[in-house]
Amino acid sequence: MHDVWPASGVLLASRYRLVTLLETGGMAQVWRAVDELLDRPVAVKLPAGDTRAAHLAWREARLAARLSHPGIAAVHDYREAVRPDGSVAPFVVMELLSGETVAARLVEGPMPWGEAVSIGTAVAAALAAAHAAGVVHRDIKPGNVMLCPDGVKLLDFGISAAAGEPDDDDTGATFGTPAYAAPERLDGKPAEPATDLYGLGVLLFEMVAGEPPYCVDTWEELAAAQATGPSRLPDGLPAGLRDLIYRCLDDDPYRRPSAADARKALARLIPSTPARSTIPLPEPPPTGLARVIPATGRRNRTAGRLGAVAGLALVVAAFVLLINTVGGPDGGDEETAQPPVGTPSAAPSATTAAPQPPPAITTEATPTATLTVDAALGRVRAAVERGEERGEIRPDVALDLMNLLRQIDVSDVDVSDQVDQLSSKVRQRLGEGALTEAQASVLQSRLEDLRDVSGA
Repeated sequence: MHDVWPASGVLLASRYRLVTLLETGGMAQVWRAVDELLDRPVAVKLPAGDTRAAHLAWREARLAARLSHPGIAAVHDYREAVRPDGSVAPFVVMELLSGETVAARLVEGPMPWGEAVSIGTAVAAALAAAHAAGVVHRDIKPGNVMLCPDGVKLLDFGISAAAGEPDDDDTGATFGTPAYAAPERLDGKPAEPATDLYGLGVLLFEMVAGEPPYCVDTWEELAAAQATGPSRLPDGLPAGLRDLIYRCLDDDPYRRPSAADARKALARLIPSTPARSTIPLPEPPPTGLARVIPATGRRNRTAGRLGAVAGLALVVAAFVLLINTVGGPDGGDEETAQPPVGTPSAAPSATTAAPQPPPAITTEATPTATLTVDAALGRVRAAVERGEERGEIRPDVALDLMNLLRQIDVSDVDVSDQVDQLSSKVRQRLGEGALTEAQASVLQSRLEDLRDVSGA
């Protein structure tokens, strides 16, 4: 009887037990497996075909091992197994992910542009990390971006290359899919990060339009389509998003943005209201805290309307809710007048002073009128530390935020880019449930203070 290999139950390298075949492609199979040494589920990628496929598996493992980023699927191990015929089969052991790919999501049709921007921001951040490590992915497409419960993950570095590495593939096996291939790849130019930015442009285009700019299946069809130009983007997109997509799709790689610049541009476009539940875009932060901007006395408009329209009873209720939610301001309790029993609530008259909103929570006695960039940065750090102590920020998220804060140079004239990154991170983590709404409100308030004083 002919043995089928690989098959469920096969033990590779005396450690990895194959369980279920997850995916079969032209160059590899991906299996769900169990690492019996560490007792954890993993994904095992077994190359199919000739020795070239085996060599690519080794390259993928080496290049992906350089990368450590929450938006990139981790590679755990590289091993070799022996087939029943005595030949050697190399394999790569990777992080096992749950969720759906962008390709699966697009079966339902185009995404709301806000969701596409959120995904694109995460992909650009992962690419920036890969490029900083000297790795070019070369195969950015919807099937290689997974929407997981804990965020967006970039997959499959199977045809990746080191930046500057000559493209000596005469067979086209590592060119990827025609609809997503950058023009310079067809010219045999060395691997460069700009190639991935073209892929990001195609990805963004397809997410909002439902199909790539060149909807083709073969290289011949691609050449013909490029002669007439790409299809049109849908109407109603923000001008900034439209401009970024076309910049990424520029035929000249030197005119495309870097991954870091693309991330910044996309992060500024993330809407404050959720577009869809697949990638959680958080609700706007609660406005119970009336924030005073340094030296200006401006207040949150929603909080101002609360005091002027809702009346004394609603303010008292909101203040009690705020205390129960975020711990309330420091200091002793204050007496609050209650309306007489049986008397309906009413807005305060012109001769009655409007009730003052509760003060913002602080952990240090820094006068807001004399707030410096250094002091404002310290207030953000203190809020992160206090949130972690109270269990309102998950420890790994607190560490991530503190690492970003350490990168801010207070000697810079303007730190708005770093603040944008932190603000986007807070919104993302709020959507993931990694911090409370009250804590997110405090952090966003203090980040805006930091932005205000740095730009003053």
